[in-house]
Amino acid sequence: MFEKLSCVRVGDGHVASLHEKIFRDLEIETVGIIDPDPVKQKEAAKRGIKVCYFDQAAELKPFFWDICCPTKYHVETIKTIVEIDNSANIIVEKPICESGEIKTFIDLLNRFSGKLVVNENYLSSSVTEKIKQVILCMELSPNRVVSEMTKNRINDFINGRFLDNHFYAFGYEGSHIVTNVMALGDEYIPEKIGNMFYGDLCIDLNGKKQYLPKQAMVEKHYRAVNNADVVLYTSMEGNIKYFFPGYSQQHFWKAPEDPHTRYRVLAVEDHSKGITVAGFYEPILGHNRREGRVVVLKNGIIKTIISPIFDDTMSKSLKNAIEYFQEKRDNPCSARVAMDIVSFLNLWYKKNNTTMIGLN
Repeated sequence: MFEKLSCVRVGDGHVASLHEKIFRDLEIETVGIIDPDPVKQKEAAKRGIKVCYFDQAAELKPFFWDICCPTKYHVETIKTIVEIDNSANIIVEKPICESGEIKTFIDLLNRFSGKLVVNENYLSSSVTEKIKQVILCMELSPNRVVSEMTKNRINDFINGRFLDNHFYAFGYEGSHIVTNVMALGDEYIPEKIGNMFYGDLCIDLNGKKQYLPKQAMVEKHYRAVNNADVVLYTSMEGNIKYFFPGYSQQHFWKAPEDPHTRYRVLAVEDHSKGITVAGFYEPILGHNRREGRVVVLKNGIIKTIISPIFDDTMSKSLKNAIEYFQEKRDNPCSARVAMDIVSFLNLWYKKNNTTMIGLN
């Protein structure tokens, strides 16, 4: 699809493997891998990919650099690439950086003449786009917005998944939860920050109880510019809190009881009209992967189901990034948008301030 294009990837973990497959499907060759882990280096070599350092990678003249290393290395990685090639094309996984690095990142970008895209894949969601269309078509005035992403991650923690000790439970899905709301439009940006609630997690680790403070769940509230009350929620124990009817054929009126169900929803409520528009993101029980759906309810009764909606957000986001590099479209997620999302995540730590940020 993208003839004779190539990339060098920094980091070779799970997310990197997703990128590699998507780019392979787009006929984009991964010509180099940069990763300090000897095990990952061997795995890359077995796949026939050159393992190299930055200067060696630059000699391969990649069409773009694909940054999939941990967030704490993003700024330094981009700085290194910019020093080698100031006009480089760069894709970086979200989040773009840590909150304390934003000023440093801005200074770096001011010296950069290339193109940078952040892979905030939910900004490319067809489900969110359909929700926006329904809101406009029905001329809704939102009173409440709910964004929830819940998945049981206890086994992940037991198996050594990293613990976020800054955002805690919000550190795993929080960026997606926030992005889905912000993608609705600037009228949904925060005007006044509300309360934040956490729950502690207890896991059995080798027969011993281990308590993980604030890792079970988090719920955050704020008042948007359009006066809608916005609720952001996630549970690492798989406890669905905001279930909306029409989720799937098997679970039409009642939430799944299996705690390992992934439940991802964005719902917009107009109380004066009694209308709720709920968008469900993949994976949905009983549906194919990459299929979402949107349900419209009137006073709790389902009136319309729009399903299936093809919604391969990762592939679409990365394809859009390549087309931006080729000057075929606008940037699907600029560094400025991505930094605003990072700033948004930190607003509850500055609760005494009334804060407004924009994604333009």
